[in-house]
Amino acid sequence: MSSRHDKSHHFEAGLPEFATSERDSPLSGPDAEAMRELQRASEAVLHLATQAHAAVARSDAAGAEAVRKSLEKQLTLTTGLIDELLSGAPGQSVLH
Repeated sequence: MSSRHDKSHHFEAGLPEFATSERDSPLSGPDAEAMRELQRASEAVLHLATQAHAAVARSDAAGAEAVRKSLEKQLTLTTGLIDELLSGAPGQSVLH
């Protein structure tokens, strides 16, 4: 079995997990709405990745491709939100 099909492979270790209190706590400040939007966008990415995984697991190539396209669009949107929050300007990437 190849490593890309290794069922014991987990997501990147060392990444912080959101505690329930962090996810559910009300945000305040000028970026509060932007942070809520980023949270929703991030949850959409996770949902789409889960759908893609399920489609691949059931060998549904058409379903996996459709979800992959949606995931690609959602990742672009989410990355843009992150860039905007970090740079303070819409559409200006902090990655050079």
